[in-house]
Amino acid sequence: MADFCKNTALIKGRIDKNKKLTFAIILIYTIKGFIMSGVNSSNDKTQIASLDSNLRTPKAINKLNLVGKKISDRYLVEELIGQGGMCYIYRARDLFLESASRPEVFVAIKVLLEEFSHSEEAISLLKDETTKTQQLSHPNIVKVYSAGSDNDLHYVTMELVEGETLEQIIKRNKPSGMAFKKANVILSQLADALIYAHSRGVIHNDLKPSNIIFDSNGSLKVLDFGIAKHKTIEDAYAVKSESSIGTVGGYTPTYASPEQLKGAAASVKDDVFSYACIALELLSSKHPYNRVAADTLPKDTSAKRPSNCPLWLWGTLNKAVSLDAAKRTDSLKPVLAKLQSNFKPAIALVASTVVLALLAGQYYLTNTNNMKQLEAKLDNAKAINQQVETWMSWNGPEILNKLAEIPPQYEVLKQGLLRSNQANILQSFDYRANQINTSANKFKDFDETINVYSKALEYYPDSEKLSVQLESILRERQSIISDITSRIDLLLEQSRYSELDNNSIPQLINDLSVVDSTYVYRPSEIHFDNYKLALDKAIEEDDVITQKSLLNVGKAIFTNNQKNELGFANLLKRESAIDALTLYQKKINLGEQADFPTEDAVVFYGPRFDRYTQKLETIEEYKDLLDFEELINTESAALPKDFSLLVSLKQELSRRYITMANTLMKRKMYRTAEQLVERSEAITQSLDNVML
Repeated sequence: MADFCKNTALIKGRIDKNKKLTFAIILIYTIKGFIMSGVNSSNDKTQIASLDSNLRTPKAINKLNLVGKKISDRYLVEELIGQGGMCYIYRARDLFLESASRPEVFVAIKVLLEEFSHSEEAISLLKDETTKTQQLSHPNIVKVYSAGSDNDLHYVTMELVEGETLEQIIKRNKPSGMAFKKANVILSQLADALIYAHSRGVIHNDLKPSNIIFDSNGSLKVLDFGIAKHKTIEDAYAVKSESSIGTVGGYTPTYASPEQLKGAAASVKDDVFSYACIALELLSSKHPYNRVAADTLPKDTSAKRPSNCPLWLWGTLNKAVSLDAAKRTDSLKPVLAKLQSNFKPAIALVASTVVLALLAGQYYLTNTNNMKQLEAKLDNAKAINQQVETWMSWNGPEILNKLAEIPPQYEVLKQGLLRSNQANILQSFDYRANQINTSANKFKDFDETINVYSKALEYYPDSEKLSVQLESILRERQSIISDITSRIDLLLEQSRYSELDNNSIPQLINDLSVVDSTYVYRPSEIHFDNYKLALDKAIEEDDVITQKSLLNVGKAIFTNNQKNELGFANLLKRESAIDALTLYQKKINLGEQADFPTEDAVVFYGPRFDRYTQKLETIEEYKDLLDFEELINTESAALPKDFSLLVSLKQELSRRYITMANTLMKRKMYRTAEQLVERSEAITQSLDNVML
């Protein structure tokens, strides 16, 4: 695929001799295909799958001066640490996640170059790349957090990793390679990460030592998943350098399988082959095929077992590195199973030794007692030994439900069982977390997922893997909360209370509760003031549809005190009337037939007609009375003529015309009095026609 501004590994290493920090930046981006960084010979470099020989040349780029500035009022940029073909890469602090207990939280942030900042397609590619990579949430895979925009700045935030590459580690262990005990830790983490990615349908397809780095805690991190899984999308914005090599695809020949080099579709077996090459190189400091591209080797070529590779592991690795895809294993699970085996026998041996020592001691202490006492103690010791053996036979995640059966004095045994079954137990927690989020819900069940990993940490509080997983899910949830609250803020600032469906404020508030059941959104004073103005206007104008929208928004975002200040109680009393009139008005607007909800209308329009009645009582001049009738006719035009409140008001208006006409007659204003009588008769006649 057109791997847009590829995942960037920011690697900071130390040179002990000079005590100076150096930075190496592996920048991966696409140029009408796939371009990635590499080392050593051309076979160690990711090849370029050029699709167009007439690619444009790069233009001069003015460097964005973002150091010291905040992006999206959240990320404080500290330094520029790299530049790719389409992105700047910065080290930044995530101010949103900083707290007293975590004073500094760093991220890597990639910002789209200025020349692409107004390109909708470039921005879309950036977001698509983020979406693709976000699906991988594993402690041994560099995490991509989110994509965002700040005016003309479009960026992606990701995990900042400080450490060295596996390539550097291999060089440091020359010429004999790394001892298996140390290599086992690395190979287990790498296999676990790849198995996880494969389970999610993602193939790396460019696995090599320079794409594997280690953080300050020694945890392995894999970069750049999913490169070759989607090879058909072309990057319309990529720029080709003159030195680019137009060869056969997005992979590194030294570690690519023969079928991959021949252009076959991406397969899990490609990653298995690359993994085996890396494993054997780590154990021997020598590439199993002397860094020669696999498709150029004779078919009967085979790898040699490194002296550091145990015999019990060699058979599995030898199949994995086979040049014949048919003979090669199609999963790394057998390799991982071998690497994680043989922990329990050691614990069982310790337990047995303890029991035997107990028996020997008992024999020594009781050799002067009678035989029956000795036999009783021996039987007791046998029973204890049998019980220990039963406990030791427990395996898998099920032991968590049985640990309470082991007495407190055997705490060491409990811990041994937990450690010997750690891989399976952690895998079961991962499975539970994944099962929670397999449904087609809009969001992950973050609350339940966090509960799962928190429970796992109770058993393994020192597990770096669990801590990273929990931190990752917390960060992902916080990123979503930030996105949703920003949308709500914007809608309230723009007084957009009538948005529908997924963009409505009540729906967004509901989304927040789904993402975090404890989160409470708090509107600002400006939001409150804007809402109050809109509500007052809607009430004054008897705008039933707007009142309905405001009612829904108010119920979703305001506290009880704020609702009291808004006079929300009166609005709630009229809620059913508002609902009925809103439905009626929508049907009328659509040209549909609808019965006027008279009873609900009396409740809703009651305050307005009370104001009319009060005003009518204060009128003393005949001109004001005429103006009042005109006002009533205008403002009530949308109401049915037989609406009870309107009929009552017009009846009172007719009587007032007669009363005022009598007054004018006494003042000998006969013509005006006659005009008022005519108005009274006209009103009476219209009411008679309506009531027939």
